[in-house]
Amino acid sequence: MKRKDKELEQLMKRLPSVEDRQSKEDLYQKISARVNKQKRKKAPWVLPGLATMAVVLVLAVFIPVFLNDNQLLTVDESSKDTHENKEFSTSSSEDHSSDQTFQSKEADRAEIEEAKPHRSKQKEEQPAIEGNEEETEEQESGSAPLANDSELDSMITMSSNNGFEIMAYPGRNAEVVLPLSINKEASKIDLDKYGLADRMTTSLQYEINEQKAEAVVIFPNDFQVNGSASTQTIVESIRWELENVAPQLERILIRKENGNPVVLGNYGEMTELPVIEQGEYIFMLYQFEDLSERLLVPIAIDTPLTFQEALKNMKEKGNGLFVKPPVPEHVQFTTIQSKEGLVTIELHHKSWASEQQVLTMIEAILATGAQFGFKEIQFKGLNVSEFSTYNLKEPIPVPERINPIVEE
Repeated sequence: MKRKDKELEQLMKRLPSVEDRQSKEDLYQKISARVNKQKRKKAPWVLPGLATMAVVLVLAVFIPVFLNDNQLLTVDESSKDTHENKEFSTSSSEDHSSDQTFQSKEADRAEIEEAKPHRSKQKEEQPAIEGNEEETEEQESGSAPLANDSELDSMITMSSNNGFEIMAYPGRNAEVVLPLSINKEASKIDLDKYGLADRMTTSLQYEINEQKAEAVVIFPNDFQVNGSASTQTIVESIRWELENVAPQLERILIRKENGNPVVLGNYGEMTELPVIEQGEYIFMLYQFEDLSERLLVPIAIDTPLTFQEALKNMKEKGNGLFVKPPVPEHVQFTTIQSKEGLVTIELHHKSWASEQQVLTMIEAILATGAQFGFKEIQFKGLNVSEFSTYNLKEPIPVPERINPIVEE
């Protein structure tokens, strides 16, 4: 390495001498000019401009192609939608026609069902069994017979047989008072069987003067009553027991054995009670919890009603915890006409659950009609050709008594 360096030095010495005749000032000026000379800058918009032009060119190439493809797709979808709409329109027409046919068949079937009764046994509802062609024709004519059930429960009696004694019992929860027609031979009544509480008028005595059309109720000297519910129960029990014994009463006088007035709870001292007036009550159905026995129960009307309005109220609930409407919801009372003690009720209805349901409704209406002062009731519009209890083609007399009970 060192030898080579020496050789280079020898070679450089052999080179011709070069003499720079420039002054130091000139050389400095030239170098300074080159150093201080600014480099030419490129315009800042060149690269973004080139990129933008490239994007524009790409879009110009691809957008027409995309638009053409999209237009073709839109045309295809429009054609497809049109085809589907045609198919849907055809299908809708067919469905509408089918629905109309179905509704027509259902309407015919409903008309048949309106007249088609359901067989029932005591307190049980069973589905109707399709009969033969003759039975179907009877149903289509709107006069299908109901099952003749020998175990039907009647809650009224047309006879004023003296073998019955009228007694009023409160319901188990003391919300209502039920007048019962009990055979005189009965030693006692099974209260649990009917969902009743103890009778509250056992210590009272009745003295009836038919000539004066008044009754005197005598209370024990030590009689006391606590609570408004008990007071109301006693008052209603007295009124209903006398209503059934002497319906022509005009006055009910009350006193103690010593002749003093009777203190009846919140009523204070009382010497007279109001008699039951016509149109003051409607009759509903009393059934305690899940017991099988049912009774007619009078429910007071808050405001004066027409007989037709009273019938509509017999479809409503909410008159007591164990009080049920005796008239089904599907029954509509269209016209009510009365003349000389006869009232004609025209109604429309759907299918009946059982003959017992029809019987219960009829007897509750008969009892209500009697309370409104009518003597007979004619039913029209009941699509039943045969009925085991009453002849529906003729006026039915109102009952003499309700809730007949035969106990041993």
